[in-house]
Order: sequence, then C-alpha cells, then structure tokens
Amino acid sequence: MKRILILFIGLTLSFLTSAQQTDVLDMESEKVAVKNLVEQFLIAVGNYDTDAISTMFSEKANISGASLRDGKWITNTYTIQEFLERLKSYDNPTKYTEPVSDFTVHMEMGMLAFVRADATFIINGEPRNNNLDYFTLIKEDGDWKILNGSYVSVRIKN
Repeated sequence: MKRILILFIGLTLSFLTSAQQTDVLDMESEKVAVKNLVEQFLIAVGNYDTDAISTMFSEKANISGASLRDGKWITNTYTIQEFLERLKSYDNPTKYTEPVSDFTVHMEMGMLAFVRADATFIINGEPRNNNLDYFTLIKEDGDWKILNGSYVSVRIKN
C-alpha cells in the first residue's frame, strides 16, 4: 500500500510539473506572437500599408500620441478608422522605419497583453525621434488584435 501511495504521489507531481512547463512555454509563445504583431504594425505604418494595418486592430481600437515639438507638447487621438483614413489621405507620403531596440511584454491570462516598445523613428536613414510606443492587445477569436496604440515622441538632438 505504501509503494502504491508513493507511486501515486510521484506520478501526480510529474504530471503537475509537466503541465506547468507547458503553460510557461505557451505563455512565452504568446509573448512572441504579440511582439511580432507590434513589429508588423510598425513596418506596415512606416510603409502606409493601410490594408495590412486594418487587419491588425480590433474594430473599436484607437491610436493616441504626444509629441514634443519646439518645447510644446502636441497630443492627438484617433479611432482606428480615422487613423487609416488619415494615412490614405497623404498624396506622396514619406516612408519611414521604426526599429525597436527594447521590448517589454506583460501578459495577463493569455488574453490581454501590454507591450512597451522603445523605438527610433528613422526617415531616409536619419534618426529623427525617440519613440516610446505602448500597445494594449486583446485576443479576439483566438487572434491577437491591437486595442490601443499610444506613443510619446521626442526629437533627437543632432
């Protein structure tokens, strides 16, 4: 009887440890998926690819920002639809890149993610702004969608 109890306890501990490791691996893969979506958005927005952007956002998402220009803060907030229309309205937009030097991802229950992306806004190979981008993502029908994108942008002094 003692051997059966020890075997049962051992198997139970083994099962619990295995389940916890799977949860950790699943959470890490979810964090990678969220980070990839943010990177895809930053590439798409720099290329003014409104078709790609529209698939990345929740229907009721918004984008907000604060930019320091000539010592004054300028703020704006757009629904995702307003933001897409604004991008479409540019006749000959200047494309840019926004490579991220550091990501911080917080995940809640595998359904909600908060991402901080420390990026540099670059036009024609020239760094222009330091951007701190913050994203809230939510899982909708099994897919990650951006619910909110917010940023603070400060010009780089040359």
